[in-house]
Amino acid sequence: MNIAIIGAGISGIAAASILNKAGHTTTLFEKHDRPGGVWAVSYPGVSLQNTDRQYTLTEFPWPFKPAQHPTGEEIMCYLELAIEALGLDVRRRTEVVGMAENNAGWTVQYRDDAGTHERQFDYVVSAIGQYTEGKRRPTFPGQETFKGRVLTERDIDTPHLFTDKRTAVVGFGKSAVDITVMANAGADQVYHVFRTPRWLIPFTIFNIHYSRLLFSRLTTFFIPCWAYPSKSQRFVHARLGFLVDSFWYFLTRQLILLCRLRGVFKGKAAHKRLKTLIPSHKLVRDMRSATALAPRSYFRLVADGRIEPLHGEISHFSEQALHLQDGRAIACDQVALCVGSEPPTFPFLPEPYRRLLEGEHDGTQLYRHVLHPDIPRFACAGYNHGFMHIPAAEVATVWLCAYLNGDIRLPTRAEMLSSIDATREWKREHINFEPSRACAVNTRFQQYIDMMLRELGLNPYRKLPNLFAEVFGQYGANDYRNVIDEYLERSRARTTPLPSLPLDG
Repeated sequence: MNIAIIGAGISGIAAASILNKAGHTTTLFEKHDRPGGVWAVSYPGVSLQNTDRQYTLTEFPWPFKPAQHPTGEEIMCYLELAIEALGLDVRRRTEVVGMAENNAGWTVQYRDDAGTHERQFDYVVSAIGQYTEGKRRPTFPGQETFKGRVLTERDIDTPHLFTDKRTAVVGFGKSAVDITVMANAGADQVYHVFRTPRWLIPFTIFNIHYSRLLFSRLTTFFIPCWAYPSKSQRFVHARLGFLVDSFWYFLTRQLILLCRLRGVFKGKAAHKRLKTLIPSHKLVRDMRSATALAPRSYFRLVADGRIEPLHGEISHFSEQALHLQDGRAIACDQVALCVGSEPPTFPFLPEPYRRLLEGEHDGTQLYRHVLHPDIPRFACAGYNHGFMHIPAAEVATVWLCAYLNGDIRLPTRAEMLSSIDATREWKREHINFEPSRACAVNTRFQQYIDMMLRELGLNPYRKLPNLFAEVFGQYGANDYRNVIDEYLERSRARTTPLPSLPLDG
């Protein structure tokens, strides 16, 4: 097929790589000067929470050695090299502004420096991302009277913005804690303001990197999910809940201990500040896309009083201060609102289809996180965001290839809609809110990838026959390097389509 991909971030590049290898022809439309999605518009000093071995295209391993947690600059360089090496057709400064449905697929209308054009495609994949568009920018009473500056992380293009400024950073996601630490280097005073404290994962837990402890098959086994890929996992979560609860209780106590240790020998005030950071809700509810790693110096700076944590809700602004509902006033020169992104929107789709994808407050929920049964010849890439994002995006694209080739027999429309609803409701019951809660798999990446591989008729246990490595080893992108080749080889020998599997409960 001739396939249009809207967006040339990591998800669009991953999808194009797999689709091209499966024999399709792709064209990527990127409205910005540079590909990279969220990485092209990020704040200075941003780095990946994942490691380089998890964040790599299986068709194009890193051609240079990046930092263990690659920087934004390294990722942008890597993506440019990947586009060149994979021979991807990326149309920069080209925005898709409309789509018209017809019997042959879609007429895609796009605008570039030369004007507005139309082109016919058999299929369209949206890879616009969850975080690239507008940041949430709430307004508060009295904000217009504030003499200082109110900004979001998109307005921060240099750390010098904080020099000699009293700065309040609002929020508790990755951007908020990163910018709180960044501001501390030059600001007169930094206040970290949050309505709800969130669990922060340290980079190391007793000198062991977090990814080795939390993202092996053994530990992901205990993460509750809307569906389970194996009978044993389903049985443990349904019948042996005390084991699951014990695992999360033990991990929670370790995180609390590591936080409190930062205050040893620093007095009661330090312990009080650190206690402000400990959430009252369960750790597992914060296992979401916005789950943040604690910057290496964050807890120490809080203990030392260089970052003042303030647990409270904003009431209003005055000329010189930010006020909380409990009456506290924070005298400051600027306020950085780091409170997340707006839910994804699809302005290029016809209105009836837009309503299907934009109608929920916590984002777009799709069947298998790939497609909606009521939108023909259209799918999404990257709406299974998680801690193994690239392998998840690639495996989902292999699944999409199987669907396009007629190798998978999908359930009825009613069954797919029921699956979408059940997954959405499970997330709402078990995962704390974020605008992208629906279109993410977050820490359930292992269950999701396993389920998709099973539906493709492929082995999800990629480290066997080494049982020790399979259970205790950390999975990385390289473990999924041959998935597209395995699928293509089996597809050529297949005479009947694969059935969809009952993976929704």
